[in-house]
Amino acid sequence: PVAKYDFVVDRDYTVPFTLISVGLWLSLFGPSHTNIDLLGGAFHLWFGAFIGMQTMKTRAVFNKDSFELKSVSNKYLGIAPDKELVPKKMKNYVLGTDNKWRYDSFVNWDFFPSIHLPILVYFKETQTPKEMQIKGSLGVKQMDRRDNGQMHWFPAYCNVWQLREQFEAHGCNKIGPVHGEEFMKKD
Repeated sequence: PVAKYDFVVDRDYTVPFTLISVGLWLSLFGPSHTNIDLLGGAFHLWFGAFIGMQTMKTRAVFNKDSFELKSVSNKYLGIAPDKELVPKKMKNYVLGTDNKWRYDSFVNWDFFPSIHLPILVYFKETQTPKEMQIKGSLGVKQMDRRDNGQMHWFPAYCNVWQLREQFEAHGCNKIGPVHGEEFMKKD
């Protein structure tokens, strides 16, 4: 793959549309026909709308030396093409750091549950200061016992194939095959 600079990954509305569809189905045709279906439907509708808003206002950007999550400056989201991308006003909500990471700090990246059915994008980096890493990812000892960086997760609100191509092209470290490809036949 060819490394692209100032490359903005295309949006992908699959996750929010799926959540909203499940919410509608649960609300209208829920299997138990009880209030639990309505509660589950309401949650999926709300979460789908939330992820949809994130899809409209956040972009994954590959710069010359770093990967960054930026915000769209449009007054009305989703209607017009992006006017300008600006650094996110809010810092990383877990760590309080900027949403920008050098490629050489990547330890690993992947898609969950797989690249063929992406819901979450995962990456781990060593740029976050060690004293701040304990705060994130539910605590270092709970999710990842290897003390080698800070984990980050975000919804797959962008084209994961383009994301993968640029992670590889920019030399971001990767441990093992991409989820969903570990059992595929090699030609």
